[in-house]
Amino acid sequence: MRKWRIEDSEELYNIDGWGNGYFSINEKGNVQVSPRKKPGGSVDLNELMRELYLRDVSAPVLVRFPQILDNRIEKISTCFEIAAKEYGYASQNYIVYPIKVN
Repeated sequence: MRKWRIEDSEELYNIDGWGNGYFSINEKGNVQVSPRKKPGGSVDLNELMRELYLRDVSAPVLVRFPQILDNRIEKISTCFEIAAKEYGYASQNYIVYPIKVN
């Protein structure tokens, strides 16, 4: 039997399927978030929880990454602009992106 690998976790939990490049498993085997999808800007969620624990913040906690939302809005807008040019759509477009906050 071979040793468990990071790739095994990524496949088991289908990280690529739902993470869309924002979530991955790091070399420590922890889930990490890359809010801007850029190298070096990742947050290890396990380390974040340890830091919160040291500050007497107990679970459950809600952690938001507004950069992900910004990136998704940017992506939708860019896709619409490309499609509008391709199909000759000349009207104004305003993106309304509902955000559930509770």
